[in-house]
Amino acid sequence: MKQIGSRIWWAVRSFARDDDHADDLVQECWVVILERLDRYSGRGPFANWAIAVSRNACRAHLRKAKRTTGREHALEDADAVLDPASDPQEELVQEENREIVSRALERLPDRERDAIVLRILEGGTTAQTAEALGMSHAGARLLVKRALNRLRTMEEIQQLALDGGAWYP
Repeated sequence: MKQIGSRIWWAVRSFARDDDHADDLVQECWVVILERLDRYSGRGPFANWAIAVSRNACRAHLRKAKRTTGREHALEDADAVLDPASDPQEELVQEENREIVSRALERLPDRERDAIVLRILEGGTTAQTAEALGMSHAGARLLVKRALNRLRTMEEIQQLALDGGAWYP
């Protein structure tokens, strides 16, 4: 769970309305992963299989919620709780920055997003990233470079950099 938990979090973040909701979805995904563990064939990396299962579980959850509520954004919780912030203004800015980064990461292809999460956001080495993605070191470096270049061309990331905000949570 420690090795791939954050990758699953980023994979399901696009299905959630905020970070707390993403945390809840990740917990639900782990239950589904455990329920379907006997279906893992061992032919590829476990992390890739678990992320695919998680995305599919979120899609199924979203479809079910849409059918039962008929609303476009059916994943909203009625009893969301806000944590008290020591500096409300700073907390708001950080949350806005996280949302900008999350939306930008959602626009990346899955493998590029995984590479950014592993290498940049989690601070893993190139070797760790390559191993987790099942590719060579050179391939991992190229994938991270390609993903960073895509992010740099996104208007919202450029604006965030101009505003002096960190583009990572």
